[in-house]
Amino acid sequence: MNKSIILVLLLSGCASQGVDRTSQNQLIKRYYASVESEQKVTLSSEVGTGIAAGAGFGFVDSLDGNSEEMIGGAIVGGLVGGLFTALFEGGNTAYQYNLYAADEGEFTVIQKKKLDKNTECVLVNSANKITLTPIDKSYCIR
Repeated sequence: MNKSIILVLLLSGCASQGVDRTSQNQLIKRYYASVESEQKVTLSSEVGTGIAAGAGFGFVDSLDGNSEEMIGGAIVGGLVGGLFTALFEGGNTAYQYNLYAADEGEFTVIQKKKLDKNTECVLVNSANKITLTPIDKSYCIR
Protein backbone atom coordinates (compact mmCIF):
# COMPACT_ATOMS: atom_id res chain seq x y z
CA MET A 1 0.00 0.00 0.00
CA ASN A 2 2.76 2.44 0.97
CA LYS A 3 4.68 1.61 -2.21
CA SER A 4 1.62 2.43 -4.31
CA ILE A 5 1.18 5.80 -2.60
CA ILE A 6 4.84 6.66 -3.08
CA LEU A 7 4.67 5.64 -6.76
CA VAL A 8 1.58 7.81 -7.35
CA LEU A 9 3.22 10.79 -5.63
CA LEU A 10 6.38 10.40 -7.70
CA LEU A 11 4.47 10.13 -10.97
CA SER A 12 2.24 13.10 -10.13
CA GLY A 13 5.36 15.14 -9.43
CA CYS A 14 6.41 14.56 -13.04
CA ALA A 15 3.19 16.02 -14.41
CA SER A 16 3.47 19.67 -15.41
CA GLN A 17 0.60 22.09 -14.86
CA GLY A 18 2.20 24.79 -17.01
CA VAL A 19 1.26 26.25 -20.37
CA ASP A 20 0.81 23.72 -23.19
CA ARG A 21 3.97 23.51 -25.32
CA THR A 22 1.98 23.92 -28.53
CA SER A 23 1.03 27.42 -27.36
CA GLN A 24 4.60 28.65 -27.89
CA ASN A 25 4.96 31.32 -30.56
CA GLN A 26 1.20 31.35 -31.13
CA LEU A 27 -1.09 34.33 -31.22
CA ILE A 28 -3.77 33.75 -28.59
CA LYS A 29 -6.82 35.91 -29.10
CA ARG A 30 -9.64 36.17 -26.52
CA TYR A 31 -13.03 37.71 -27.12
CA TYR A 32 -16.67 37.33 -26.15
CA ALA A 33 -19.28 35.94 -28.53
CA SER A 34 -23.04 35.43 -28.45
CA VAL A 35 -24.33 31.95 -29.21
CA GLU A 36 -26.76 32.44 -32.10
CA SER A 37 -27.59 28.77 -32.69
CA GLU A 38 -26.43 25.22 -32.00
CA GLN A 39 -26.70 22.18 -34.24
CA LYS A 40 -25.68 18.54 -33.75
CA VAL A 41 -23.45 17.33 -36.62
CA THR A 42 -21.80 14.07 -37.61
CA LEU A 43 -18.06 14.09 -38.28
CA SER A 44 -16.58 12.11 -41.16
CA SER A 45 -14.74 8.92 -40.23
CA GLU A 46 -11.57 7.26 -41.48
CA VAL A 47 -12.42 3.85 -39.99
CA GLY A 48 -12.89 2.37 -43.49
CA THR A 49 -9.41 3.53 -44.45
CA GLY A 50 -8.02 2.05 -41.22
CA ILE A 51 -9.68 -1.28 -41.98
CA ALA A 52 -8.33 -1.32 -45.55
CA ALA A 53 -4.81 -0.38 -44.47
CA GLY A 54 -4.81 -2.94 -41.66
CA ALA A 55 -6.14 -5.66 -43.97
CA GLY A 56 -3.47 -4.87 -46.55
CA PHE A 57 -0.72 -4.96 -43.95
CA GLY A 58 -2.06 -8.23 -42.47
CA PHE A 59 -2.25 -9.79 -45.92
CA VAL A 60 1.27 -8.75 -46.90
CA ASP A 61 2.62 -9.89 -43.53
CA SER A 62 1.13 -13.37 -44.15
CA LEU A 63 2.38 -13.79 -47.75
CA ASP A 64 4.85 -16.49 -46.74
CA GLY A 65 2.00 -18.74 -45.55
CA ASN A 66 -0.82 -20.54 -47.31
CA SER A 67 -4.00 -18.86 -48.57
CA GLU A 68 -5.85 -19.44 -45.28
CA GLU A 69 -3.10 -17.64 -43.36
CA MET A 70 -3.19 -14.73 -45.82
CA ILE A 71 -6.96 -14.38 -45.47
CA GLY A 72 -6.72 -14.69 -41.68
CA GLY A 73 -3.95 -12.08 -41.61
CA ALA A 74 -6.07 -9.72 -43.70
CA ILE A 75 -9.09 -10.20 -41.40
CA VAL A 76 -7.12 -9.69 -38.20
CA GLY A 77 -5.23 -6.73 -39.70
CA GLY A 78 -8.51 -5.14 -40.80
CA LEU A 79 -10.04 -5.54 -37.35
CA VAL A 80 -6.97 -4.10 -35.62
CA GLY A 81 -6.67 -1.21 -38.11
CA GLY A 82 -10.35 -0.33 -37.80
CA LEU A 83 -10.30 -0.61 -34.01
CA PHE A 84 -7.26 1.64 -33.59
CA THR A 85 -8.69 4.19 -36.00
CA ALA A 86 -12.03 4.23 -34.15
CA LEU A 87 -10.29 4.59 -30.78
CA PHE A 88 -8.11 7.42 -32.09
CA GLU A 89 -11.05 9.31 -33.63
CA GLY A 90 -13.45 8.89 -30.74
CA GLY A 91 -17.14 9.48 -31.40
CA ASN A 92 -18.51 10.97 -34.59
CA THR A 93 -20.93 13.34 -32.87
CA ALA A 94 -19.99 17.03 -32.62
CA TYR A 95 -21.77 20.35 -32.23
CA GLN A 96 -21.75 23.30 -34.57
CA TYR A 97 -22.09 26.68 -32.86
CA ASN A 98 -22.95 29.76 -34.88
CA LEU A 99 -21.53 32.70 -32.96
CA TYR A 100 -21.44 36.48 -33.22
CA ALA A 101 -18.76 38.79 -31.81
CA ALA A 102 -18.81 42.57 -32.22
CA ASP A 103 -15.25 42.75 -33.64
CA GLU A 104 -15.23 39.39 -35.42
CA GLY A 105 -18.71 39.29 -36.95
CA GLU A 106 -20.51 36.00 -37.49
CA PHE A 107 -18.49 32.75 -37.44
CA THR A 108 -18.90 29.04 -36.79
CA VAL A 109 -17.07 26.70 -34.39
CA ILE A 110 -17.44 22.92 -34.51
CA GLN A 111 -16.35 21.00 -31.43
CA LYS A 112 -17.06 17.72 -29.68
CA LYS A 113 -17.76 19.38 -26.34
CA LYS A 114 -21.46 20.20 -25.92
CA LEU A 115 -22.30 23.48 -24.22
CA ASP A 116 -25.23 23.72 -21.86
CA LYS A 117 -28.46 24.45 -23.74
CA ASN A 118 -28.92 27.71 -21.76
CA THR A 119 -25.52 29.12 -22.80
CA GLU A 120 -26.00 32.52 -24.47
CA CYS A 121 -22.48 33.92 -24.25
CA VAL A 122 -19.01 32.36 -24.44
CA LEU A 123 -15.41 33.40 -24.01
CA VAL A 124 -13.57 32.36 -27.18
CA ASN A 125 -9.87 31.47 -26.84
CA SER A 126 -8.49 31.32 -30.35
CA ALA A 127 -4.97 29.97 -30.92
CA ASN A 128 -3.96 26.74 -32.69
CA LYS A 129 -7.13 25.35 -31.11
CA ILE A 130 -10.36 27.16 -30.28
CA THR A 131 -12.05 26.69 -26.92
CA LEU A 132 -15.44 28.00 -25.86
CA THR A 133 -16.06 28.75 -22.19
CA PRO A 134 -19.60 29.67 -21.07
CA ILE A 135 -19.79 33.02 -19.25
CA ASP A 136 -22.48 35.43 -18.07
CA LYS A 137 -24.51 36.93 -20.93
CA SER A 138 -23.77 40.48 -19.70
CA TYR A 139 -20.34 40.23 -21.41
CA CYS A 140 -21.94 39.85 -24.84
CA ILE A 141 -23.38 42.87 -26.61
CA ARG A 142 -25.72 42.30 -29.51
